[in-house]
Amino acid sequence: MAEILNAGYQTIRDFVEANWTHVELRDDVGATIVRLEIATDARCSWIHSPGDQTLKLQVVITGSDADITLPQTFGGAAMYNVASGGDTLAEDTFTEATLEAAEDQLKVVIDIEIPQVV
Repeated sequence: MAEILNAGYQTIRDFVEANWTHVELRDDVGATIVRLEIATDARCSWIHSPGDQTLKLQVVITGSDADITLPQTFGGAAMYNVASGGDTLAEDTFTEATLEAAEDQLKVVIDIEIPQVV
């Protein structure tokens, strides 16, 4: 069996960054709150350095965002390659946070480690 080398893993990371185009934020029971298109939504940004093993997607949501109904509790995120429906490509949960007022802000950083070190 062939071993994937560092350049192969970088090719996979490049593919993920280019093709996993949407991030979904979920509530404390896993229901969808909002799905955002990473390339066009200013609230989303890749924040890792080129060549890093762990891809880092940052999403910053505020209580004043038009697509957020207050109060709203957040507890997870998922990655997709389509705007609606589709298969979940990666998902994670985090410590619940509730936005209650327009000035409240939530910053989520989603780590996608390729290869995953266990």
